[in-house]
Amino acid sequence: MELQLIHFGAPMIYSCAREGNRQRWMFSYITEQDAIVMNKNHKNYEDYEELLLACLSFDDLQRKEFLQIARSVGTTFFDSINKVLRIRKKIHSNKYKQKQRFVEKEVIRCQS
Repeated sequence: MELQLIHFGAPMIYSCAREGNRQRWMFSYITEQDAIVMNKNHKNYEDYEELLLACLSFDDLQRKEFLQIARSVGTTFFDSINKVLRIRKKIHSNKYKQKQRFVEKEVIRCQS
């Protein structure tokens, strides 16, 4: 399986084309690498790739409006992507809070 980088940033976006007919899954999220891997063999790959890149550039309000439009035409792909983005946000927020607590403990310890 060969990954091709589509978008460099957070999250990283890759495409993957496997041997054989594997059109069932559209994307997968790899938490450890903060990467979304899209299935290049999926029938809607090209459309979703362009829309995903646009969606990642939206702020929260624009994304909310975009999701309403996507739902009105019956697609759930972007609901799933939005869940991934919310999970990422929560993970990064928790990591930041843990770092802050560690720094505060170190400052207190150094002051003692």
